[in-house]
Amino acid sequence: MKNIQGIFTRLNNSAVVWSWAFNGFRLASGLFLLPLLLRKLPNEDLGIYYVFLRLIALTPIIDFGFSVSIGRYVSYAMGGATELKAQGIVPSEGHLPPNFALLGRLLFSYQHLYRYLSLATLVVLGIWGTYNVGLNVLETSSPNHTWIAWSVTLLAATLEIYFGWWGAFLRGMNQVVLAARLAVLGYALQLLLAAGLLLWGCGLLSLPIASLVGTMAQRFLARRHCLKLLGNNILSSQKSGEPSLLRLLWPNSWRVGLQFLSTYLGTAVPALIFAGLSGAAAFAAYGVSLQIMGICAGMASVWTTVKWPLVGQYRTRQDFTALRRMLWPRIWLQTATFVLLAGFAVTAGPLVLNWLSPDKELLPANWLYLLALTAFLELQFSFWTTLLSTENRIPSLWPTVATNIFALLLFVVLIRSTSLGFRALILAPLLAGCLFSYWYWPVAGAKNLQTRWLRFTFSRPP
Repeated sequence: MKNIQGIFTRLNNSAVVWSWAFNGFRLASGLFLLPLLLRKLPNEDLGIYYVFLRLIALTPIIDFGFSVSIGRYVSYAMGGATELKAQGIVPSEGHLPPNFALLGRLLFSYQHLYRYLSLATLVVLGIWGTYNVGLNVLETSSPNHTWIAWSVTLLAATLEIYFGWWGAFLRGMNQVVLAARLAVLGYALQLLLAAGLLLWGCGLLSLPIASLVGTMAQRFLARRHCLKLLGNNILSSQKSGEPSLLRLLWPNSWRVGLQFLSTYLGTAVPALIFAGLSGAAAFAAYGVSLQIMGICAGMASVWTTVKWPLVGQYRTRQDFTALRRMLWPRIWLQTATFVLLAGFAVTAGPLVLNWLSPDKELLPANWLYLLALTAFLELQFSFWTTLLSTENRIPSLWPTVATNIFALLLFVVLIRSTSLGFRALILAPLLAGCLFSYWYWPVAGAKNLQTRWLRFTFSRPP
């Protein structure tokens, strides 16, 4: 009995288990919610839903990289850092206690900042998103219903920017398990509410409402736990959130923001162009296939994402031996998980979809394989560039910007001069990434760990 209780306690305190539970709900959205979408929404409404998702991808750009820096800077402060630099880190000597004064300055500076970013989200996404929805709204089953759904989506995106940074702050404090539990709670609520509303007949409006309720519940609880953990330690810092700290954080944040913007140009903009040219119904197959690969990549990345706060602390202490030891099994688990999930999706996905909804389809098999390959290479690219960014520098900025702009231009050339159609959405980013990003950053990342890529990948660190 004690052994069972001990196993349960260990599992309950495992960040990987809770992150897997979160991604299990993401998988459930593919296994249960996606079939409901396929059955309850006509092709045109399903297509406009994926247009919504492409538009919401703009929010990290409006955030302009500050949300990425939150976890990094908070992990430095938790590792005992006495100060922050615009670029690079100030190593701490030994194992120092958390710097609560610095945590307080970060907390109140981000509070001040995100008030303005949420207003920018409402304006920018309101204009750009409304324009793109208007291109296809008349194709949907109920244009008025579609406009209401877009309005709720816009509200959810605005509130996500206003409150969303609390979760990153909580993870940066190395409360990864707690943050994962809250994510599971929020996503479970979102999944159940979306399924209930779809069954009730709310159609396209079901998902925006569920997203709004689920994410707000999660963010409110994350805020409450952050303030509880910091307690009286930050009361003396309440007036310290002056603009000078934000100016210190700006050099890396604008770099991350520009990188996000280029990614949006290289992926979301081509998808919106294709939807505008071909219609929402033609976009549905690509949207469903992309969502499935996103679920596979999200579940695989759990093995590494739960360790980023600890990576920041090891960086502060310059402990590269511990970094290599911790990351080696994680990247192999990430790779194996993606290959297994994507392999199952590619082989069994079309059969399952045909059984669930014969009038819906995935991409043809050969192109589904290429989409899976692109998702795998993006997963590796994301891991290594994120690892490099934990040094508080963004060396991948300009190569990534150039790669994404090239992908956009290549897509425009292919869509205008060939009959590839949706295939251009897959070929353009794959070819652009293979030129540089997909092979260079693994080599550079391994060198940053003071080893070589082949040695790190195929030889377990002692």
